[in-house]
Amino acid sequence: MDFRPITCDSADYQAMLALREAILRKPLGLHVTAEEMAQDKEDYLLGGFDETGKIMACLILQKKADGSVKMRQVAVDETQQGRGLGGLMLQAAYAVVGGWGTENLFCHARETAIRFYAQNGWRVTGDMFLENNIPHCRMEITVPAEMRA
Repeated sequence: MDFRPITCDSADYQAMLALREAILRKPLGLHVTAEEMAQDKEDYLLGGFDETGKIMACLILQKKADGSVKMRQVAVDETQQGRGLGGLMLQAAYAVVGGWGTENLFCHARETAIRFYAQNGWRVTGDMFLENNIPHCRMEITVPAEMRA
């Protein structure tokens, strides 16, 4: 798997949007909005590509004013779920965040993803809340010291 940054003016970005739409939005009856795409231009987009160049996983890293980083829009192609690709994607994200010298990473995890994050060392740090009308909670991890610049 090749993990690399994605720019918003590329074919890879269009593929990323399609993956996010299929995995994260369509099941909820939602669509990626113009506001979200505008925010994408400010953030770090990371994609995981197979040997044919097809996007199989993606996530977005958003720097916050307090020095932390929010991870959002994490998606893995349905054909690859449960095969360890999500964990590899997290490791790639830790390398990016660690390269920034940041150690605090958080996300708003869907209730259905809490177990996945917990198995990868994340901890729940907040109560359940609704986001896009589905239950989420805040989860955090400290980027391993060996991955920080």
